[in-house]
Amino acid sequence: MRNLIFVAGQKGGTTKSTTSHLICLGAFLRKQPSVYVLTDPNRSLKDAGRPYAVMDGRDAEGLAQIIKHSEAMKNGWVVVDGGGNRPAFDKAVAEIVDLAVLPFRPSEEDIETVAKDLEALPGSIALPSAWSTNKHAQAASQWLIDGLDKAYPGRVVREPLWFVNSAAELLGASLENPSGPVRIAARRAFSVITEAFKLHAQQAESA
Repeated sequence: MRNLIFVAGQKGGTTKSTTSHLICLGAFLRKQPSVYVLTDPNRSLKDAGRPYAVMDGRDAEGLAQIIKHSEAMKNGWVVVDGGGNRPAFDKAVAEIVDLAVLPFRPSEEDIETVAKDLEALPGSIALPSAWSTNKHAQAASQWLIDGLDKAYPGRVVREPLWFVNSAAELLGASLENPSGPVRIAARRAFSVITEAFKLHAQQAESA
């Protein structure tokens, strides 16, 4: 079974790329095949030395072919990394994937933006990302998750992804030997996403 995920959102800097790479690395560490798909035409493809596949989906035809062929990927994960400020693109891709994920940081600005994205993409879920590991900071920002979950019940992941100090490592030209902190973050990201994926599938079946 193919698991096709679209990491989307209109606002830049919400960790879409970091989250996408973490999911792919986490899948690899759990011994499951994964593919990272770049769609942002303003970024270059970095596929060297990565333990998971990297594919070029920067043009519409290429992305369509990747999605079409992803059906043949058994028990694997295909993660499409969306770029910011492309509402029509987000809507089109969100309609054909298995799950659209909207990362957001702990700020009121991000909350406002992700709320708009949740409205625009009815089947999507919001994912708190780059949350502080400091207990006091977590407690101070928990109300953001609570408020969003109250407004969009069942569509907000309750477990945040923690801030990754080595995010630059994930987005570098090569990722041959990920550091310990990155591996830990990747395993957690994959666990959070797989649980959210299962819950979303269950809700879709019961709807």
